[in-house]
Amino acid sequence: MAPQTPEIMRTAGLGRISQFGTLHWGILIAALCVGGFWFFMSRTVAGYELKTVGRGPDAARAAGIGVPRMIVLALVLSGGLAGLAGAVEILGVHHKFYDQFSPGYGFDSIAVALLGGNTALGTALSALLFGALRNGAVSMQLATDTPKEIVTLIQAIVIIFAGMRFLRPHTGRSTEDVE
Repeated sequence: MAPQTPEIMRTAGLGRISQFGTLHWGILIAALCVGGFWFFMSRTVAGYELKTVGRGPDAARAAGIGVPRMIVLALVLSGGLAGLAGAVEILGVHHKFYDQFSPGYGFDSIAVALLGGNTALGTALSALLFGALRNGAVSMQLATDTPKEIVTLIQAIVIIFAGMRFLRPHTGRSTEDVE
């Protein structure tokens, strides 16, 4: 048995939105975080500076933006959001903390951000897709005898196609032809 804490009191957890299903109030917290992050990144000076540093730290430094300060801000924001996500998982789903409670969410988050194009809305929609795939894998296996690993294959194909937009087209010319 994995090390774990005692179960939290039900009054301290995130209650279910309805008695049918497992959807809990963490979905509202997630929606508020998406909206807040969108607002921060698109409507504030700090969000603009953070995007600028992400796109080109040398150019940002030349423009007078404090690159180390923005790196720390990015770390604080991402760590805070990751901690909040973990708290929602524990308070809304498991109701106790145990070792290795995350079945690969960190890896999935990279793929979610890639597919979402690093935008708030795109990432939220991408997270819903990956969540639905992961959540439906076991049900699919039980209902159709299809291996649940097929979901991992589908996710990999989605990641490959999402990553293809970063490829540069090949011109067919060698570097010697350019001179």
